[in-house]
Amino acid sequence: MDMKNTTEDLGTFKPELIPKETGGDIDDYEDALHVLMKFMGSMSSALEQVSGRGANAIVYQAGKRMGHDAAKMMEKTDDLEKALYEMGEVLGHEFYYVKWKPSGQDSYVIEKENQLEVKLLFMDCVVRQTLRRTGLPQKGPLCYLLYGYTVGAIEEIMDVKGKLDIDHVGPNACLKTLTIKWGGK
Repeated sequence: MDMKNTTEDLGTFKPELIPKETGGDIDDYEDALHVLMKFMGSMSSALEQVSGRGANAIVYQAGKRMGHDAAKMMEKTDDLEKALYEMGEVLGHEFYYVKWKPSGQDSYVIEKENQLEVKLLFMDCVVRQTLRRTGLPQKGPLCYLLYGYTVGAIEEIMDVKGKLDIDHVGPNACLKTLTIKWGGK
């Protein structure tokens, strides 16, 4: 069928109706991902130009809402280790992270009064790869989308108040400190 001359309405595309057996060449998916990465980078850059520094706050809140929504499907717990595992299962390999601690520190998790802190090392991150591909700096709106998502998911899973601080961003990994406060949200 010559699509250029087609006027027939082929209906609405619904990806959930496509059987898994459809297959496809992996290169097609990779090309589509790269186009999507460029699109997201352009959108992030435009949002920053229009909204200025407020863009990070807007996107953080959107990510936080996404994290809360995604975590509604996860098992609730008050165990930080289990919550991080649950979140890692949902985020998958697109946002691979591990707990990290300095060599002189005994435990990954530090307890202070009514809060816990854990350092997370994000290594294979689709956001960082998108920024590198589009030439945009880190710590911009796309990064804040992931920060918000992480905080929202932890808050929902553990019924706590969360915060994620940036310790370091780099081309191969980003180090962040997740702080949770007990006593509900």
